[in-house]
Amino acid sequence: MAAFEPVRPEGGKLRVAIIGAGDISQYHLAAWRKVARAEVVAVCDRDEARARTRAAAFTISGVYADAAAMFARERLDAVDIATWRETHVELTRLAAAHGVHVLCQKPLAPTLAEAAALVTDVAGRIRLMVHENRRFAPHFRMLRQWIEAGRVGAVRQCVLTMHRAGFLKDAAGRRPAVERAPYMAREKRLLIAETLIHQLDVLRFLLGPLAMVAARTLNTEPDMPGETLATLLLETPAGAPVVVAGSFVAPGFGTAVSDRLEIIGARASVILDDRGLELRGASGERVAADYKGAYQVCFDAAIAHFVERLRSGLPFETGPDDNLQTLKLVEDAYALAAARRD
Repeated sequence: MAAFEPVRPEGGKLRVAIIGAGDISQYHLAAWRKVARAEVVAVCDRDEARARTRAAAFTISGVYADAAAMFARERLDAVDIATWRETHVELTRLAAAHGVHVLCQKPLAPTLAEAAALVTDVAGRIRLMVHENRRFAPHFRMLRQWIEAGRVGAVRQCVLTMHRAGFLKDAAGRRPAVERAPYMAREKRLLIAETLIHQLDVLRFLLGPLAMVAARTLNTEPDMPGETLATLLLETPAGAPVVVAGSFVAPGFGTAVSDRLEIIGARASVILDDRGLELRGASGERVAADYKGAYQVCFDAAIAHFVERLRSGLPFETGPDDNLQTLKLVEDAYALAAARRD
């Protein structure tokens, strides 16, 4: 039985707009192209020239520099919000005021309190899904299948590391990650809120509920306010320790996000590294992983899921209630790190 009223658009296709024409929007729009039952009819960005360029690349007719004007003029069923975090609350409320369903880039809001207030405000008015797409990667879906099938057994320990060099200055004094996303240079909540939030969501997807036990952060770049190193200690309800360690300033690593994951279970161990996914134990198995290709697949799968669940009325996998649990882990990490410094 459907949990929500299914969305049945006039003409059969969902009419969708995307807000935000930055670098990440190309992956969103490439994914929307693959959904037969939806059509992106407008692109909105405060920089109208940038919106026009992105719209032209994907043959989209509507171009706007003002979201309110777009909502007033276009007949929309859904909007894909692909902007920076400080704008998410305002834009989601604007969409709700027009009865337009929302797919919102993570995090839903800069803080847990703001996100919780937003969820309460729009509940019952629109459907809201958080675009937390990393869990849709094929290698994580396969690992989830192994765990659910009992091949790993009870999880006894987990370590996940994410290292990249994107915030180290190059020979010209530029940071590749900041060149790609300039807003990161001014974020006070950086590594955990911007990237490790993905890893925390994936671990919740794989292991179930988690609690934050301890957190340590370090700001290594004097001209940037946000943390660039973090180590987090969590635990499962059964007390199994889970360690997440990340760096934006790791010499010798690439600029793209790369995960190494080790899960020690009662029956088998799992290793995810640059060679792929491996189940080590009596019934071992290795699965190659195309990480470069998987990046777009994550967008494809998340957006396809959004459309399918809108049309079926079934709950979103990354709906607001689920995402608030991930945001609580982020909030707890910052609180524990701050308490340690104090």
